Amino acid sequence: MYGYVVPHKENLSQQDFILYRSFYCGTCINTGRLFGLLPRFTTNYDMVFFALLAFDAKNEPVEFKETPCVLNPKKKLTVGGGGLLDKISALNILLCYYKAVDGVVDGEGTKYRVLKKVLKKPYEKAKAMLPEADAIIDKMYVELRQIEKDATAGLDRAAHPFAQMMSDVTAHLLGEVADENLLGLMYNLGKFVYLTDALDDKDEDDKKGRFNPFSVVYGKVSGKELREKNLEELQFAFAVISNRMAECFNNMKFNQSYTLMQNIVYFGVRNKIKELLASSKKLPPPKI
Repeated sequence: MYGYVVPHKENLSQQDFILYRSFYCGTCINTGRLFGLLPRFTTNYDMVFFALLAFDAKNEPVEFKETPCVLNPKKKLTVGGGGLLDKISALNILLCYYKAVDGVVDGEGTKYRVLKKVLKKPYEKAKAMLPEADAIIDKMYVELRQIEKDATAGLDRAAHPFAQMMSDVTAHLLGEVADENLLGLMYNLGKFVYLTDALDDKDEDDKKGRFNPFSVVYGKVSGKELREKNLEELQFAFAVISNRMAECFNNMKFNQSYTLMQNIVYFGVRNKIKELLASSKKLPPPKI
């Protein structure tokens, strides 16, 4: 995942901020425990949302503890590892490894070759922990690469493999608690992440001759020109996705993290869309 699924700070209560940070730091520390120090840096905001969703859906007990951080000796409140969090950490390694492989295939530069090398051993361990999830991700990346090779797919078709991948790995990890609303939320979240990343990277993709679904639909104009000339159409396309996410969310039942996830789905996603469509250059990494 990529780091676009974040809370909206202006609507985030102090209580929910502490909860969010405890899941972020807990996921990071647990990744280090399982896979080593360097893989901890793959921890991202999108996976934290999935962790919140997974713990809530399964009504998994959340154990908090104070833990020092390698980057900050001051102890932080974190969610304890083990069980479900181990699977989430492993899933994140799988997703980041396949992202690195995809980057190498696309010729995106040294950073992905280095990341692939760093994650090779952690990937093998994560694959052994979640072989079915690995098979799902591999299958969907094969489909995605074929779409990129054909270079003809529109926005929905191009986003489908990544969206379906997120729905399918959720169904696998969460089992019977993953009902149609939860899976619909994850499908549209995957579509949102894929298309947000694609629009954010459009100028760079065009410059380097890489596939981008927005270039297929709108031509190889600059990202700025694309937004200026097609703003209403883009707003509608992203609104359909965010509204579908909200619709699925509204039909779900929650056990422990409702207001925090509500902030992300109602405000965080829509604010990120607003930032993306208003920007003429690549968005800076978010900070929560």
